[in-house]
Amino acid sequence: MLISKHKTNKIIFFHMNQLGDLIFSLPVLDSVKRELNVETYSIIKQDLSPILTSSGLVDEIVPKEIKFIKKIRKKIFDKAIFFSESPKSLITSCLLKIREKIGFETSSLNFLLTRKVRRSGVPSLSNNRKLGFEIGLKTIHTDYTNILNVPQKNLDNVKEWFKKNNLNILKTIVISMNASNQRQDKCLKENRWIDVINVLLKKGLNCILSGTELEKKSLKKTAEKCKIKPKLFISKKNILDSAALFKVSSLFIGIDSGSMHLAAAVGTKCIGIFGRTDPLQTGPMPLKKHIIIKKNNITQITTEDIISKVKI
Repeated sequence: MLISKHKTNKIIFFHMNQLGDLIFSLPVLDSVKRELNVETYSIIKQDLSPILTSSGLVDEIVPKEIKFIKKIRKKIFDKAIFFSESPKSLITSCLLKIREKIGFETSSLNFLLTRKVRRSGVPSLSNNRKLGFEIGLKTIHTDYTNILNVPQKNLDNVKEWFKKNNLNILKTIVISMNASNQRQDKCLKENRWIDVINVLLKKGLNCILSGTELEKKSLKKTAEKCKIKPKLFISKKNILDSAALFKVSSLFIGIDSGSMHLAAAVGTKCIGIFGRTDPLQTGPMPLKKHIIIKKNNITQITTEDIISKVKI
């Protein structure tokens, strides 16, 4: 049933904690903004909030910390939409006294949901679109491109970084090689990345290893093992600097990760490296614009498999 367009209606979205999962939610948020005259709120990890702030997709962003959630306890929400399946999210919605709660039937504590949507496979845009249609949305984009806005100040920061490091943007490849501790089975071995970097640098291309402050130490060790040391780009404070880096670079090479989806979302061509995960569900979008290298045993992906796909 379509939500009433009375301006006092409020919807709150509960997001997952990973960057890629947030990007999968953008088309739904975009559709809500276009189709419904409602106030929208998002509960999200604080370090991911710049993605939503820059795009203007929601009216208010609520960090997941308890002290912030307490500030909205007096607001009356008509509906809660759960991209997240965590029990904490559902419990929070009960504390906020939200009557209508729409989420996936696979959610923990799903008996607290008032409307359940069947999820197919892993978290994905296609599954999130099902949630959107359940609340009455008519048109939801099938990919997440052209939604995310990268502010000019972040683009200027990155261009200044290129100038400082004497790098040619037109010959730059960004490499993202890391995953969280829970997702190490998505990763290529370090020596494979070193081989790839050595070949690319020998061809006269610039390689930039991109990561977070927590990954800086491991990325630095990898860089020191290369014949020619690649540059490191560490996003210290604002994830939009990473988005800007991806946007201005010529190519992104990386595993199935949030960084890959962020690069695709800002329009950069990706070479996505996949093992057991299915690119039809979690590949860079739209899939036809990118290059997928997939072997069920990711250790069987060779240096030549990757290098042969690099065209700049």
